[in-house]
Amino acid sequence: MRRVRAFVAALVAVMFSASGSLSPLAGIERVTAELVQSDRRPVLPPDWRWESYGGVQVGVPARWGWADRAGRLDAWCVNPQDEPPVVARPGGPVPAIGCGSDGARIADTGWVVGLGHVWQAADGLERDGDRITVRLAGVEVVVQAPVALRELIAATIHRVDIDAFGCPTTHPISTRPSLRPAGPVEVAALRDVTAVSVCKYELRDEPWLVSGLRLTGAEADRAIRRIAQAPIGGGPDNPQDCAPEVAYGDEAVVLRVRSAAGSTEIMLRYSGCVANGFDDGVAVRRLTAAAVAPFVTGPGAVYSLAGTDEKAAMLLPD
Repeated sequence: MRRVRAFVAALVAVMFSASGSLSPLAGIERVTAELVQSDRRPVLPPDWRWESYGGVQVGVPARWGWADRAGRLDAWCVNPQDEPPVVARPGGPVPAIGCGSDGARIADTGWVVGLGHVWQAADGLERDGDRITVRLAGVEVVVQAPVALRELIAATIHRVDIDAFGCPTTHPISTRPSLRPAGPVEVAALRDVTAVSVCKYELRDEPWLVSGLRLTGAEADRAIRRIAQAPIGGGPDNPQDCAPEVAYGDEAVVLRVRSAAGSTEIMLRYSGCVANGFDDGVAVRRLTAAAVAPFVTGPGAVYSLAGTDEKAAMLLPD
């Protein structure tokens, strides 16, 4: 509880500072409502982080982990009640089980921020049990946590065009899954790499950011060197297992690299039956465990894919 109080105290100060004319007497609920409806971006305390989905960003305590929404929220009754706090994104198959209620209690799900699409619903805010649900710009953010922390997390939710990790909230790869990088630069020729924005997108009729992550410094340089060490040729592929219209899978990653060459892109494909590998626009390199590991962790974790046992061993969580 001490850690919770520290989170709450730190973010209360930030929220009232970010809200400008609001007085502390206005209360957490008014801060939540006004910030969600505005274009202002609150500044998080050092022990919080941003999470992005679609065109929306939300702040959470940095110690929270990540999970698949299907297992944590949609089929909550099959989980132990002492699950750690997480941010849960759609990704895996929804278990065929009915839990008997909406799971809107902390006792049902533990502490969780659930992200997802919301179709044909107006922006707004609802409360139910231990849950607050914010709908904004086609995104639904479900926050289930103790009341003060719940309201403070909700108060960080806002729209973005480019998230905190340098990922645009839309990218043409969503609607053109075979897209190759423009102005190609061979990955082996990249020098003085300073940062890599790891931007995962859904492949569907509308562009949609699934998650953002950023590597910097030596970590970013090592990640690019590992791609350069992968063999040219792409794969592993299994085109016989997918219909052509779904052969590229349902998601892909765009690596936005900052180096001596300026800003360049590498397309990372893994979720389908064709075109898997790292595409720098000059050549396609094969997926290897060492090369993919930095890009499929944390918010970028992969929960389902079409493909071979070789791909599953590299990409899926244990």
